[in-house]
Amino acid sequence: MKEMVGPCVRISIAARAVFSRVLLLYSLTEPMDEEDAACAGQNQLSTLLMVNMGRLTFPHYTIHREAKIFQNREDLLRYEAACHTLAELGAAMAAKDWEVALQIYQRAKETWSHLDNSSNLWLWRQLPVYLRCFTAGWVYTIVRCRGVEVLQRLHMYTEAVVELRNLLDQSDFCPENRGHWWDRLSLNLQQHLRQPEQAVACVRTALADIRVRAGHRLALQQRAQRMHDSPSCRQWHHLLQELPVIHVEDVPHVTIKGRPCPGMGSARFLLEEEPGSAVICSVEVLCLAHYRQLDFDQGIHGEGATFLTLFGLLFWEIIFLPGIPDVFRNPFQTCPLDLYTDCFYRNRTEPIESRLRLLQEASTDTLHALMADVWNTHKDTATALVNWEIFRSIQQAQSLVSCLGGLFLSGVCRILAEDPRQGRGGLPDLVVWSSERLQYKLVEVKGPSDQLSHKQRVWLHRLHKLGAAVEVCHVSVVGARSLQLS
Repeated sequence: MKEMVGPCVRISIAARAVFSRVLLLYSLTEPMDEEDAACAGQNQLSTLLMVNMGRLTFPHYTIHREAKIFQNREDLLRYEAACHTLAELGAAMAAKDWEVALQIYQRAKETWSHLDNSSNLWLWRQLPVYLRCFTAGWVYTIVRCRGVEVLQRLHMYTEAVVELRNLLDQSDFCPENRGHWWDRLSLNLQQHLRQPEQAVACVRTALADIRVRAGHRLALQQRAQRMHDSPSCRQWHHLLQELPVIHVEDVPHVTIKGRPCPGMGSARFLLEEEPGSAVICSVEVLCLAHYRQLDFDQGIHGEGATFLTLFGLLFWEIIFLPGIPDVFRNPFQTCPLDLYTDCFYRNRTEPIESRLRLLQEASTDTLHALMADVWNTHKDTATALVNWEIFRSIQQAQSLVSCLGGLFLSGVCRILAEDPRQGRGGLPDLVVWSSERLQYKLVEVKGPSDQLSHKQRVWLHRLHKLGAAVEVCHVSVVGARSLQLS
């Protein structure tokens, strides 16, 4: 092995730690996850290499730093330590080593108990939420959230409930997770600890929490209905009356038949291209073939990426608008730091509203021109919103926009502008359209035994209210004939 590798140099641990911290500082471009934490910012090295080789281009924007994220060296070291802890916990959970994960979580919880009463917490609270995610407090909150899963895996439901209550008692870190925390708390109280009265009170409080998003709100609403119907909660029925309600209407459902590929369960199907031969395909590709038979000559399996791409093309200069402090702090950002926060809309309200009015009244030619200008100028630029591979060409994207129309696009873009996080999940799998008839459908695909998630139900309802033709396409399994695979 030594002969194959050749001469090697071992870098001092102390020197390596310094360079790792420099890279960590240089890679504050999005909230840290377990993979990034494990690399301690070293992924930025490959980014620098790709940029220097000319293989990666980032959008043009103005860097504008005002806030000071780290007050001193100790503050940076606390953040670095929190990131390492998150990486260790993620590795233990991936290995299903729950006892080790529990020990890591408990050490992190003890560390956090000292930080929670320090002056740093006040300083972190002064940062906007899109910079607060680069503090030790934010990372330790993620660790505690992962710790809840560890406790539940070990059937330590009382401890999990205590931690969930502690997470919900604060509002400074990870506010987008509040719906998930409320849902888990109510589940643990009702099913595992058999405390129906507290579970009812939990659901009532959760539905009154304005920071709970629509998908989790619908899940909590349905949990409240199940509690109302449960004999064990009969004496608390009066507490489950007159709760805030989200009305979600059902949409049309269709069912097609598919032949599963032998030995692959219901994950892969056989698509017969010509008599006697077939190819192996996914359930989405099978549905695209079905809609082609219904004269929808164009189709994309993009889920949320399709509409996020359209949003990015139509709002490019607003997304990268200059003059907003601290949303661009690094030359290698694919989006502003506030993109997936409530601050995104608040920081750009006037230009966003102006663009929405333009879309609502725009002609097809105007929409085409807006998209073509961004496409031709920024094609293949690295950006979080636009997937340049979704459409084969700008002409295909323009063909879809011709079918959707400005009024519908304005409605969808308003939802995404007010809360871009919603584009990350729940949007229909397929967009199919006829370039000749200028008709389209948005289709959620469900394989055998699959069910609609709460986010999907909310999105289908919203799209239907905006005037879209939406439907759920279920695929049922039929017996496979002897076909030659091609």
